Amino acid sequence: MNPARREWFRQTGGLTLAAGLGSSALTARAATAESPASPAESAAVLPATRRFPGVEGMVYLNSAAVHPWIDSATAAMQQYAQNKLTGSGGRINALASFGKLVNAPVEALAYAPSTSMGEYLVTRSLGLPESGGKVVTDALHFTGSFYLYEQYQRQGLEVEIVRMDPQHGINLNDLDQAITPGTRLVAISQVSLYNGFEHDLRAVCELAHAKGALVYADIIQAAGTVPVDLSASGVDFAACGTYKWLMGDFGFAFLYVKPELLPELQRPWYGYLQTANFVNPTTRLYPLDPTGEPPFESVPRDTVGGYFNGAFPARAVEAAAQAGIDWLLETGVANIQAWRQPLVDAARAELTDRGFECVTPEGTRTPILTFAYRNAESLAPRLEADNIKLTLRGNHIRISPSVFNTMDDIQALLDAIGNP
Repeated sequence: MNPARREWFRQTGGLTLAAGLGSSALTARAATAESPASPAESAAVLPATRRFPGVEGMVYLNSAAVHPWIDSATAAMQQYAQNKLTGSGGRINALASFGKLVNAPVEALAYAPSTSMGEYLVTRSLGLPESGGKVVTDALHFTGSFYLYEQYQRQGLEVEIVRMDPQHGINLNDLDQAITPGTRLVAISQVSLYNGFEHDLRAVCELAHAKGALVYADIIQAAGTVPVDLSASGVDFAACGTYKWLMGDFGFAFLYVKPELLPELQRPWYGYLQTANFVNPTTRLYPLDPTGEPPFESVPRDTVGGYFNGAFPARAVEAAAQAGIDWLLETGVANIQAWRQPLVDAARAELTDRGFECVTPEGTRTPILTFAYRNAESLAPRLEADNIKLTLRGNHIRISPSVFNTMDDIQALLDAIGNP
């Protein structure tokens, strides 16, 4: 590292940002590290290292893969378990918290088992692949979704994948050309898991809607990391698991659907939560029931939940997810983004200077920084000795700092990784 940059790291390496107070709130991390934050400060002060005991003793730069739990998530699960032991109540409403985070009305939200399952349910609600037409996606969408559309393509659905442009992003003009007559759905990730590229979601929706296509957005790498406004974007569908930046766990996700689309959709599956008379069903099966046919009559609910909910989610996992989301709301996504960006910029500048090939577009303000590197796993021995965790997969290195990271972590990475 050149002397000027090393001095910059020394001066900025341990800064703490008090959320919402701007640059005047920067203080030395060393000062706050010695004294735990008060409860009132704990949600507002970054880095929030003390709130994430699971990363103690390591340099964890892999939150785009799995985000460590915040301590309040563990407390929420413990409280849920205590409530179950004692038979007492307890309110859990992660849908409402998530709706606040992404500016979506709660009546437009449902539960899903995962982001991928949410996307699958969306396609089934459109009658795909049987109803035909075309799906447009892009090279920076979730790789697991490629499998879905590959299978649909084998069943006769037309699928087009827009490739990256020379800057490793997705050009709107290329997307526009791909959306031809008959395109039913444009499926994208708002923030790419591969390199952090961020779509202008509103621009994508305007482009697609002008051609009669609907838009699905995978927002698992966006919610909690960049400002997300589903209502203002005009997006038709979105899904988001909780085990990444929402600090929850596997098996629990949110699905957003514009309620006004329901008359055009099919119920993609059937579950008892879709009925309005589950508690008091109309039956002719049991003692004291009226006689006659049919033996059972249900009343479907014409709501997003009535179309897309199957059954109750895992409530303990929901409690943990709500704790993480509530902390994000208290801290503020914009403040998190402001804290994180200097870390990403520093890693990008130094690794690029050393000759690593950065494939995250210039100007990106997401938590994902990626470098192309042939046989990336060959770098593992350099990092394991210093207990540094990041993604080494195929031919790329992915670095993803979060709210508990500091410039010291970036320096540790740079010292360990060396040169290409």
